[in-house]
Amino acid sequence: MISIQPISIKIVSNLLFSKLCSIIHSLFRFSLYSENMNIMIALNGEAPPPTLDSMVRGVGMIRSEYVFRRIVKYITKSEAQLELKNYLTTVCEHYHPKPVWYRTSELTTQEINVLDGADEIIYEKHYELGLRGIRRGLSHIDTFKSELCVVSSVAKQFNNLNILLPFIINPTEFKCAKSIIDECGFNGKTGVMLEIPSVFFLMDEFIECGVDCFTVGINDLTMLVLGAYRGSSYHDTCNAAVIKLISQAEKISHSSGIEFNVAGYMSKDFLSRIEGIPIDNLVVHYNEFPKLFDSVDESAMPDMNLVKEIKTDTKKRIAKLNA
Repeated sequence: MISIQPISIKIVSNLLFSKLCSIIHSLFRFSLYSENMNIMIALNGEAPPPTLDSMVRGVGMIRSEYVFRRIVKYITKSEAQLELKNYLTTVCEHYHPKPVWYRTSELTTQEINVLDGADEIIYEKHYELGLRGIRRGLSHIDTFKSELCVVSSVAKQFNNLNILLPFIINPTEFKCAKSIIDECGFNGKTGVMLEIPSVFFLMDEFIECGVDCFTVGINDLTMLVLGAYRGSSYHDTCNAAVIKLISQAEKISHSSGIEFNVAGYMSKDFLSRIEGIPIDNLVVHYNEFPKLFDSVDESAMPDMNLVKEIKTDTKKRIAKLNA
């Protein structure tokens, strides 16, 4: 009996110590990625999760294309306009007065082709590098105005709504888009996605044109910096060139007092590599929170599979159209 007691105490002590270490490790990781980095959520049609309200500083990006792909209707249709208006109203009301950044449509041509109301059917071999983002908006202005008018109508009710322009190349595109935005009566902030490297080299010119925010899209940026499609073994967001570009872009942005955010699908390794860069906000996708933060329980995130389901449906429709 005497010899067993110390062993039992030792076992219990080890278990308690192990549990304590686990808790401390979890708290440390949460501190590393939340206190040192302000967190915003990226939404793709998901309902705002109340469980994250105290953790996030607002919505760093609404990927509007998933709102349209979910109902299989393009913004030219009144049903799509109503769906977008209702969704933006829900999100802006939930997070008010925290900021909400709406990214204008980033649909590729093949994704638009399968939507009811497609304004033009276009076939592109390299659609990821083709007529998408602001390129599509400026080439189909009436459709772009339909989208912006919906956003502007919601912004009149909620002053926390802002606009992000995706896949932009240069300040000329920004000025053209901003002119249309102003024409539609939008009075919020207007930012740009830093995905195409040309934006990095022209940041000073963008700032002179009045840009309010730079949001790095790490996945497209990595693709275009390294010449590697997503899914390729060469597509590495932790590559030194990508991290260096982000670091230098942050300095340029903050030297002029412009907000600088980083968004995209990320790994813990990527987060550790950018921890020393004083970005304003880390924009994390809805379904990435449980993976990146131990404190977030997946069971509290009911729309975890929404994006996957929408992607699967869209791929089936594209395959059927092209068959």
